[in-house]
Amino acid sequence: MTALYSVIVALCALLLGGCLSRTAYALPRGEYREILRPKCHYCGRDLPMKYILPIYGSILSLRCPHCGEREGGRALASEIICALLFLLLYLVYGFSYLFFEYALLASVLLVLSLIDLDIHEIVHSMLLLVLVLGVINFVFSFFSFSLTDTVWWEHLVGAFVISLPLFLLMIFTGGIGGGDVKLMFCLGLLLGYKLTLVAFFFGIVIAALAAIVLRVAFGRGSKYQVALVPFLSLGTMIALLVGDKFLTALF
Repeated sequence: MTALYSVIVALCALLLGGCLSRTAYALPRGEYREILRPKCHYCGRDLPMKYILPIYGSILSLRCPHCGEREGGRALASEIICALLFLLLYLVYGFSYLFFEYALLASVLLVLSLIDLDIHEIVHSMLLLVLVLGVINFVFSFFSFSLTDTVWWEHLVGAFVISLPLFLLMIFTGGIGGGDVKLMFCLGLLLGYKLTLVAFFFGIVIAALAAIVLRVAFGRGSKYQVALVPFLSLGTMIALLVGDKFLTALF
């Protein structure tokens, strides 16, 4: 049954991934109709509804049938990433409360990451969803039926353990965006301080490696900006999947 459920989860995630890609394009621009109806981002014309199908539609949308412009593989990548994340979360947590909570978190982080890569901004309506999940876990931690094996102060400390240093760094150096600070506050409240530290560690290490690769590839004088949200999101997913084992191995 695990194999069957894994296939079902992956297929549902493939369908959702395309919708998340369209959502990431539509939200900052206020074009909410496009979430359910794809269109070409170059000529603005609507695409046939078959383009909404996972994989098949994403491959078709690599080139607009109207203007012939190449769209790139953003929708296809979003579907594959979403399916992979949902599948891994299912294999770790099964069909539990944490699976559905973290699957929702993964969806929100994917949208935030795509938006950050696109326009280097964070949409606060999506960030609010992370905050709501954090508040739910924080409230649950006061009771014996807490599903995260954490206590209230771990979530409270988690909210500030990374966001406060980032806030001070933003104030005194300007090297960090306010959106990154808010995201780490919400993630810290949701995860607790242990997993938040793991998430930030992996996220910042991978971001640093990516910056080095970009510098080598494009030269020291090239102007480029590393979007931090995708790396923080990747670190968060690593923490959710192997964070406890990572901490156990260290301590």
